Amino acid sequence: MARKKRQAKKDMKIKINGKEQPLNEEVVIKDWSKAKKETAAAEERLENDEFEWVLPEKNIPEVPEFQPVQSIPEPKDQESSPKINIPKYFKKKFSPNKTGFLISSILAVAIGLGFGLFVLKLTVNPENGTTLTDAAPAVAPNSGKEQGAALMATMPGLSAAVIQGGVFSTEEAAENFSGQFTSKGLPTISLNVDEQQFLFIGISEDLASAKTLADDYKAQGIDVYAKEFIIPENQIKVETKTEAEWMKEAPKLFAVLAKETADARFSGQINEQALQDTEKTIKNYEEKNIQQKVAVDLRNQLEDTIKQLGAYSASQNRESLAKAQQSLLTFLKVYYDASKGSSV
Repeated sequence: MARKKRQAKKDMKIKINGKEQPLNEEVVIKDWSKAKKETAAAEERLENDEFEWVLPEKNIPEVPEFQPVQSIPEPKDQESSPKINIPKYFKKKFSPNKTGFLISSILAVAIGLGFGLFVLKLTVNPENGTTLTDAAPAVAPNSGKEQGAALMATMPGLSAAVIQGGVFSTEEAAENFSGQFTSKGLPTISLNVDEQQFLFIGISEDLASAKTLADDYKAQGIDVYAKEFIIPENQIKVETKTEAEWMKEAPKLFAVLAKETADARFSGQINEQALQDTEKTIKNYEEKNIQQKVAVDLRNQLEDTIKQLGAYSASQNRESLAKAQQSLLTFLKVYYDASKGSSV
């Protein structure tokens, strides 16, 4: 019975696609205890046969540990910057930047004091022949003169009623024609206006009285024309404040004397008080410092007008009136030329 079971076990069959196939598979039974012993023996051999690594002996320098390094300033040239011994107290108290600033400040003060003493010696020492050319010139006390640049004075606008004797292209032609008026005892003056020569032979306080005077000349056979002549406001250089004040006052006095001259011609009468007041004003400026040529010329013409009007008041000589008119016309020419040539 046992034999049949072993045979049956040995003749196991399988069917593949409906067909029986013999299964000849031998079952191998491993001896695990023996394998364990073989494994232990192999490990022991590996421990005994371990490979030893031997490295050649070389002197390899030891690499130091990395440390952060602070930046080092470039060394300065010892020859160009001399070494200065500074006490330890100041080395502790001041940083290098503060020390350099302190030294520079001390040197600057020393140089400034030396230069100041040098200049003071030049200006104070009378024995030194050196002079300062930039120094301002000395000014006399109470002269009214300003130091520095020249003053600018305002020349107010001036309006005058004139008697025009003609217009010419050249000054020579105007002078030749003026002889016809001077031969009859009339004043004349020539002004260059817009590249033309205007010949004036009389002056009055306003246009109405100038036209009346022009009619009198026409009755004598003299062909003239009455017109208003205007000089606009301008600026002129002067040397003193007094001269600047005088340039504003002179046109007012001119208007007063022009009226008195016209009244004397028509009525034969002169306002003596007006002449006295005008003369007093002019004398006040005579006592002050007036040296500029234009200012002096204007004053001289006004003074001469007063003189001729006084002579006419005493003698009723019409020749004195003509001379007074001539002085006023000359005043007009000086004022016009100054305003045109010195305007800014």
